Amino acid sequence: MDNPYNSSQGNNYYPPQPVQQGYAPQQQPYTSQQQTYTPQQQTYTPQQQPYAPPPQQPYASQQPYGQSYPPPPPNYGANPTHGEYQNYSPEAGEKIRPASGWNDLWAAILWLLNLGAFIGLAVVALQTYSSNQMSYNGVQSQNAYPGITFDTSTFKIFGFSAIVGFGISVLYLMLANMFPKQLIYTTFIGSIIVYFGVTIYYFVRHYYSAAIVFLIFSCLYALCFFWWRSRIPFATVMLETVSDITKKYPSTLAVGIVSLIIQTAFSFLFMFTVIGIYQAWYSSSSNNSKLNCAMVFLVFSFYWTSQVISYVCHVTLAGIFATVYFLNDGISHPVGGSLRRALTTSFGSICFGALLMALVNLVRYFLQIARETSDNACLSFLICIIQCIVNCAAGLFEWFNYYAFSGVAIYGKPFIPSAKQTWRLIKDRGLEAMINDNLIGNVLFMGGLLVGVLCSLLGFIYLQITRPIYNENGGMTPVVIMMCFLIGISMFSAISTVISSGVATTYVCLAEDPDALRRTKPELYERVRETWPRIVQGI
Repeated sequence: MDNPYNSSQGNNYYPPQPVQQGYAPQQQPYTSQQQTYTPQQQTYTPQQQPYAPPPQQPYASQQPYGQSYPPPPPNYGANPTHGEYQNYSPEAGEKIRPASGWNDLWAAILWLLNLGAFIGLAVVALQTYSSNQMSYNGVQSQNAYPGITFDTSTFKIFGFSAIVGFGISVLYLMLANMFPKQLIYTTFIGSIIVYFGVTIYYFVRHYYSAAIVFLIFSCLYALCFFWWRSRIPFATVMLETVSDITKKYPSTLAVGIVSLIIQTAFSFLFMFTVIGIYQAWYSSSSNNSKLNCAMVFLVFSFYWTSQVISYVCHVTLAGIFATVYFLNDGISHPVGGSLRRALTTSFGSICFGALLMALVNLVRYFLQIARETSDNACLSFLICIIQCIVNCAAGLFEWFNYYAFSGVAIYGKPFIPSAKQTWRLIKDRGLEAMINDNLIGNVLFMGGLLVGVLCSLLGFIYLQITRPIYNENGGMTPVVIMMCFLIGISMFSAISTVISSGVATTYVCLAEDPDALRRTKPELYERVRETWPRIVQGI
């Protein structure tokens, strides 16, 4: 397919952008544009197309020069070496445009101050460790159980579990690409079986309240299978498309793995810091107000920074998928430009959205503490109800944020305008997006469960063959199995993060500008149009 930015072609969809004259209304390039895109000319002749061009009303109101076509998308993955965007004017269109300046800079500065305070507390914690003169890097235990000690071979099996888990995850991604429809059906039915299995377990254990809740949820989920069957073809196309892009650009998996490593390392630093600060500032003769304030800050900082890491990964991946959507093969290595945007012009927006999510998680944390420390049954029940409401709201807000940050990556706008645009998308297509996420989410959930179980089985086989000294009585078997299970799920999360970001970003691109897919991948556009006819309408 011809590169839409190749100025040597006279019938390109996006016209060449002038280097010196700019985008003034009176300049000649706009005259040539209007002549090129007359409906009777060669680009979109009705007799040559099996479908009618989508209406352009959403774009017309935003064009100051009266054009009926959308402005060109930003070059997500490459440096503007040929002057493509150096003279781009925001008036040329609000639909798709490159970022201008650093958005939400105040949030980035605030996060950096928060990170500095966290590092300061981490230094205090490390000084506490060094002053305790320990034989192993931790605080000396004062109880009768000094801790758990694994031998070197056990850590080797943990590493081997990570390698095997990632290998199985990649294999699962290949299966999702080859048999997407069968996998969606299988995992949906498998999820229903798992939920009914949990229901039966709770009934056997006489935990009737939880059993009734899971029974209702399982029945509703089984009904959803029949209600949502008509949506499976579209989810199939989405899963297959995202899997194809992931295989074509392995850098997407690299982004997921690096994000996982950074997130894991920060989690360990948080745990060590909490233990060290507790050892340094705890006092049995005072109210420990200093310690309590430090703990609240550490929890808040952990939530905020964890969300920043997660959203940087998502915005980077969203930029890659948006590049492929709008430019197809026009950019060979889009990850560099996408990562640069996520860490520069869009970083403040990421910190802003992550701050809101961190505040919600902090409220959930306080409710959890209040419920655990309450001795009043009525108060505990009331807090439990509030927890359910807050958790549901937090889940919806996190889902909304995911789509909002796809908009941040695609359009380069600040967080609030992207959130408003996402809200418009949710009001128009929110149900379809939620159903689509749920169908593909089942594939990812069952994939993570499968990888985790296989890695835990590997750990169990290792214990049975080697019979290490620390597990002579079998007491450490559940610990090793659980560690291998968590490692396997973590490895699959690197894959699931890529798939989730790709699905959300592709959905937003389709809803906002379906005509771009018709230009870059007409065959895929036809497949999507057959499974989702509303695509020709736009929003």
